[in-house]
Amino acid sequence: MSDVLLKLLAEKSRVIPRVGRYVGFDSGQALVDLGNERFPAAFTGGFVPQINEAVHVWSIDGVMFLVGPTVAKPGLGTVLTVSGSNANVATDFGTFSMPFMGATPTSGDTVGISWSSSPWCGKLSSTPVTPVPPPDPGGGGSTVRTETFRAIDAGSTDRGSARWWQAQPWASNTTFGAWFYGTQIKDTIPAGATFVSLETYASWQQRSGGAPRFALHNLSSKSGLPSFGAYTEWAPGAGWQTPPMAAAWFAALKAGGAAAGVGLNQGGWNKFSSLAQDGLSGALRISWKG
Repeated sequence: MSDVLLKLLAEKSRVIPRVGRYVGFDSGQALVDLGNERFPAAFTGGFVPQINEAVHVWSIDGVMFLVGPTVAKPGLGTVLTVSGSNANVATDFGTFSMPFMGATPTSGDTVGISWSSSPWCGKLSSTPVTPVPPPDPGGGGSTVRTETFRAIDAGSTDRGSARWWQAQPWASNTTFGAWFYGTQIKDTIPAGATFVSLETYASWQQRSGGAPRFALHNLSSKSGLPSFGAYTEWAPGAGWQTPPMAAAWFAALKAGGAAAGVGLNQGGWNKFSSLAQDGLSGALRISWKG
């Protein structure tokens, strides 16, 4: 079917792109509502939308073709929580709830996602290697590298003395929260690397009061009271999020020294998952050139 589309386009056919709503199929063709009318449209691939899903439709010389969905359908995700027979899965394009196939996944597991007809996921035997993006044509051909740095420890301590009594990183009036990464970040990212992107994985347990005060701290492990740099009040969503201070964090973390980890210097009464609750809690996904 894709060959037919290409042939029609090559012949300079009249193409009218439209957005409709998939409502079912009949005699092997999709049924799509466009405004107040229902039209048959030829499927152009194996993807079958969900009922009432918005879809792109091309009218080519008066013949309708269902091209695909209007939003991205990621094929991989990370399990946040599992409730009954459904998993809440974080992806690069948002968080979705869906049933799972096979063994029950746990928080932090990587799952493959199928979207055709109705979404479902299944736990993968291993985490796929993140592909390296091609060089930016405008950036001199430098290769972009992406690494995910998981926290090796996390928790909360009293503000007045080093007593790491809570495994969850808390942002509260009486505690400091922190995630620890050892020396893996500065050991991996070259000093001359240039910033591309930085995301952190937010796994919430409680939201209350004001926004958490995020700041970098100086500890590679729970070896004392953390010393914080400047803080930014920020209430991220769930899953992979880009902090407003991403570029500054990148520069400080690759240098190490006074910036070895991410912490919470008070702010509301907010609680994030321990590593036992979510192995991705506080993880940093960083991309750089050089």
